[in-house]
Amino acid sequence: MAAISRTIGSLMIYASVDDIDKRYGEDFLYTIADRNQDDTLDTAAIERSLSDASDLMNSYLATRYTLPIMETLPILSRACVDIAVYWLSEDAGVATEERRTRYDDAISWLERVTAGKTDLPIQQPDEPTKTPGGLVSYSPRLFTRQNLRGW
Repeated sequence: MAAISRTIGSLMIYASVDDIDKRYGEDFLYTIADRNQDDTLDTAAIERSLSDASDLMNSYLATRYTLPIMETLPILSRACVDIAVYWLSEDAGVATEERRTRYDDAISWLERVTAGKTDLPIQQPDEPTKTPGGLVSYSPRLFTRQNLRGW
């Protein structure tokens, strides 16, 4: 069952600090988000990075889906975490090739979603039914040569 995504204001955040911790571990978080080297996580920087990653994801997803996407799917959470972790790693000066590859993979997946090569497993709001071809209707002419004779 999908969890309801987290929001800040009207923004949809596809992952949380806890999601990063579950995927990479708390020790890892300290390597990328202990900005002062005082054994305290800069949670504001982590949340900002997750928010920025979610905004980037929305810029791709909005081309095919109605936003906000209310369900947090594991694939959305994973992509958000990988993007945010790469940005945090870069900011901390500890970016690695593996983190760059995960970031690139997340962006490639978003591009495939945008191109329609893969879909999110969500139900979209009903769209108006489209009929093939055009629909032509007409009303009888009010003014014809015959009923305008003599004017």
